[in-house]
Amino acid sequence: MDNNRDDAQGLLSKSKLDEGQIIQKILESDLYKDFRGAFAEITGLPMAMRTRDYWHPPLHGVKRENKMCQAIARNPRACSSCLETQLNLTNAAQEQGQSVVCSMGMVDIAVPVKMNGQCIAFLHTGQILPRKPTGEQFRKAEKILNEWRLDISLAMVKESYLSAMVYSVSQQKAVIELLTQFAERLSEQANALMIRTQQMEPPLISKAKAYMKSNIAETVRLQDIAAHLNVSPFYFCRQFRKYTKLRFTDYLNRLRVERVKQLLQNPNRRISEVAFEAGFSSLSHFNRIFRRYTGGTPSIWREH
Repeated sequence: MDNNRDDAQGLLSKSKLDEGQIIQKILESDLYKDFRGAFAEITGLPMAMRTRDYWHPPLHGVKRENKMCQAIARNPRACSSCLETQLNLTNAAQEQGQSVVCSMGMVDIAVPVKMNGQCIAFLHTGQILPRKPTGEQFRKAEKILNEWRLDISLAMVKESYLSAMVYSVSQQKAVIELLTQFAERLSEQANALMIRTQQMEPPLISKAKAYMKSNIAETVRLQDIAAHLNVSPFYFCRQFRKYTKLRFTDYLNRLRVERVKQLLQNPNRRISEVAFEAGFSSLSHFNRIFRRYTGGTPSIWREH
């Protein structure tokens, strides 16, 4: 065991970045910041990159956000309609850029950013109209807005609506193509970061993660992992926390929550059923852990 420990120690280095950290590094890069600025100046549109499981209006708080959309994002009832539009859009845009029309008649666009061939984030833009708005169009939108009771004057809403950027179908396609080209550059950057960090992750940590993933539905104990890795429980705990910044139980709980999210996408599966399938031993423990990592209940997450 001591020889194995020495071998593992010799290979230990910097921790592997997870998906969220890679996205954050891209957001902080000059490449992303420069393009975002240039895109806004050329098109006059807001733009943001969001993770695939981002559950807020994606352009809220972004420079050039439409004031009407800004007010909608602050209203819970109106925001739920916006989130439904976003979900439809991101579901359709897993492989290539897509556009969708919201209940206000405005167009939103999303283009996937991929890592290792899988979508990890989206470039969002939009809040545009497909044609010059008419008074009749605004009256239809006004009816919905009155039902939502937005905390904003109707005059300001009308001004924001009628002054929204107008992009024809061909112009929307050009925006999607422009964002697609940029998304490919970001994907190259994400893949490079992934490869670099994979090479730096210690085999001890990789094997531990693989063990937890393959046994997610079972009772995973510290002693079992340590025995599988042929190291002492104390040594494993110390190394896992050192290189992942998490206790192994925290990592395992996050892994199980992500598994539950996948299973909840099937509307025919009961929440209690997917909780036990993901390895949670009791519903009370499951509900507490799910709320800790998502901020809400499984029912609300599924509804969104």
